[in-house]
Amino acid sequence: MSGAGDTIGKAVKDFLAEAEEIVDQLNNDLVNLGDCADSGDCNPDLLNSIFRGAHSLKGLAGIFGFGEIGELAHNMENLLDSLRLGKISINPSIMNVLFDSMDLLGNLVRGAGDGQVDGGGIPAMVARINSCANTSQQRADESPLSSLGLSDSVLNALTEYEEHRLVENVKKGKSIFSLVASFSLTTFDQELGDLTDLLKKEGEVISTLPSVGSGNSGGIDFEILFGTTRNSSELAAIIDRPGVSLTLLGGASSVAMPVVPTPVRYEEPPTETVVPVQLNNEAGMTAKSMSRMVRVDILKLDELMNIVGELVLSHSTISELVGKVRGSGYSTLAIELGKAAKGLQRKLNELQKGVMEIRMIPVGQLYEKMSRIVRKIAREQGKKIDLRLFGADTELDKLIIEDISDPMMHIIRNSIDHGIEPSAERIRLGKDEKGVIRLSSYQKGNHVVIEVEDDGRGIDVEKVKNKAVEKGLIQKGEVLSEREALELIFLPGFSTSEKVTDVSGRGVGMDVVRNNIAAVSGMVDIETRPGLGSKVIITLPITLAIIKALIISVAGRTYAMPITSVLETILVENTEILTVERKEVIQLRDMTLPLIRLSEVFELNDRSATPELFYVVVVGVAEKRLGIVVDDLIGQQDIVIKSIGETFKRFKGISGAADLGDQRTILVLDVGGIIAESTRGSI
Repeated sequence: MSGAGDTIGKAVKDFLAEAEEIVDQLNNDLVNLGDCADSGDCNPDLLNSIFRGAHSLKGLAGIFGFGEIGELAHNMENLLDSLRLGKISINPSIMNVLFDSMDLLGNLVRGAGDGQVDGGGIPAMVARINSCANTSQQRADESPLSSLGLSDSVLNALTEYEEHRLVENVKKGKSIFSLVASFSLTTFDQELGDLTDLLKKEGEVISTLPSVGSGNSGGIDFEILFGTTRNSSELAAIIDRPGVSLTLLGGASSVAMPVVPTPVRYEEPPTETVVPVQLNNEAGMTAKSMSRMVRVDILKLDELMNIVGELVLSHSTISELVGKVRGSGYSTLAIELGKAAKGLQRKLNELQKGVMEIRMIPVGQLYEKMSRIVRKIAREQGKKIDLRLFGADTELDKLIIEDISDPMMHIIRNSIDHGIEPSAERIRLGKDEKGVIRLSSYQKGNHVVIEVEDDGRGIDVEKVKNKAVEKGLIQKGEVLSEREALELIFLPGFSTSEKVTDVSGRGVGMDVVRNNIAAVSGMVDIETRPGLGSKVIITLPITLAIIKALIISVAGRTYAMPITSVLETILVENTEILTVERKEVIQLRDMTLPLIRLSEVFELNDRSATPELFYVVVVGVAEKRLGIVVDDLIGQQDIVIKSIGETFKRFKGISGAADLGDQRTILVLDVGGIIAESTRGSI
C-alpha cells in the first residue's frame, strides 16, 4: 500500500511542477496581453500562447484527475478561442474576467498541493466567462477576402483562425503576399523555419500550405500567405534567396525571384514516390532530447548541500588530525596525508560551488510574479502604474527568493495603496497621471540589494509620529529623528491608514516584512522624500547554504558570525571607549562606531574583569556599521547553517545553528538582526 501512496504522491508533485510553470507563464502572458489591449494592437502569437497554455493545463488536469482545475481551464480556453478567432474583442471587462480566472486557477493549483482543492468559486467564474463568450460580434455579409483573388482550394484549406487573421490583416490595410518556396526534402524543415522567422520580423505569417511543386521528386514546395506593410520591392530585397516566388494578392504587381532548384543531396533519385526514412547520422536524425534542462526539487538540493556541508566538516577533522600526526613524529605520513587533504579540499570547493550555482536563479523570476500583482492591485485601486524593472539577471538563492516573495508583495501593495496618488491628484500636482514603481536589484559584495521605489506622495513623518503617540508607542513631545520615526513603521500593529481596505490598513504588513527578511539574514530600510516618493531597500545574502564564518568566543561560549557581514577586526583599548547618550562608541578613523557587548545582549553571566585590550568585530549591512565586542577570535571556518526551530524564533540576533568539526554545535549570529535591534535601541 505504501508503494501505491508514494506513486500517487509523486504524480501530484509532477502535476504541481508542470502546472506551476504553465500558470506562471499564463500570468506573465496575461500581463502583456493587458498592456497591448490598452494600446489596441494585440500580438496574435501572444493570444495563441495564452490559448495553448490554458489548453495544456486542461489536459494536464484531466490526466491527473483534477476535474475542478480542468473545468475552469476548459472554459477559459473557450473564451480565449473566441478572442483569437475575432468573435469577441478584448476590452477591460474581459481582461478583468481573465485576471480573476487566473487568480482562482492559481489558488486551485496551490490547493492541489495541500490536498484541498476548493471548487466553490468555479460556478460563478464559469458564468462570468460564458457571459463574455456569448457576446459575439456581427460579421459583415461580404467577406473582405473576395478582393484578394484566392482560389477555392486555398480558401478551403484555411482554418477558421487563419481566415480570421487574413481578414484582420486586410482590414488593417496591409499588403497580402503569396510566397511559393521550393526546398529539398532532406532540409525543408530547417529552411522553411529560417524563412518563416525572417518573415515574422516584417509582418505576420498567416498560413503555410503545401503547394504543387515543380515535379522534382527530391523537393517540396510551400505556399505562404503573409501580411505586411512592406511593398513588393522591399520584401523581395529582404528575402533575397533563390527558390522563392513572390506575388502581391489583389494587386497588379508581382515579383518573381529566380527559381534555382536547391541541390538534392541524394546521389540518385529514389525510384519510389515515398522517401525512405534514413536512421543514420548523415540524415540528421537523433533520439536525443532537444532540451538539456532537468527539473529538480529544491529539497533535494538542500539535502545535497547538507551532505556537502558534512563533508566540509569531515575535511576539517582530517586537517586537525594531520596536525596531530605531524606533532607525533610521523612527518612522512603527515606530509602524504596533508597532500591528500588538500586534494580533497579542492574537489570539495568545486562541488560546493557547483551545488550553489544550481540553487541560484535570476531575480527576474521574482519580478514576473510582482508584475502580475502590480497590475491586479492597480486595477482594483483604479490607478495607472508604470512598472519599471532593472537588474533582472541578478542571481539569488532559490529559497531566499521564495522567502521574500510575500514581503515584496506587501511592500508593493503599500507603494500602490499609500504611495501612488490617484490620477486626478497627480495631474493637479503637476505629475504624470501614471505612477512609476521601480524594481531594481544589484550585487554589492556578497549581498544582493533589492530596491522598491515609487514616485508617490512619500511618507508623512509627522503623521507617523502622531499615530505613534495615539497608539501609546511614544510619549507626546518626545523628540525623534526622521530615521527613528520611520523605524516605528515596522512595529506590530502600526498603520497610518485611516480606513481598512483589502490592500492595507489592518496594521499587518511591515512588521511581518522585517521579520521574514530577517529570517534569511537580510535587512530592510526605508528612505522617503515628501511629495516625491519613497524607497524600500532590502539587503540580502546571496545564499544561506554553506558560508564562511568567523568563529568567536564570548563569556566562555562560542558563536559563528557570517564572514560576509564582517568588515574588519580591531584591537581596542579600554581608554578609547567614549559614551554618547549612554551608549558606548569608539572613534574609528573618520567615523563614530557604536559598540555593543554580546555578553550583555544575550544576558550571559560574565564575571571576568574587563580586560585592558579586547577585540571588536566591525560588522556592516548596507550602509549601517556596528562594533561587536568579543573576548577572542578563534578563526574562520566553512559552516552549514541549520534551522533551530520555531521555539527559538523569538530570540533576536540568532539565525540558526552549525556543527563544528569537533562535534560541537554552536549558534550562528544574525548580524542584520543585531544591527536592526541596535538601531531601534532595543539592545
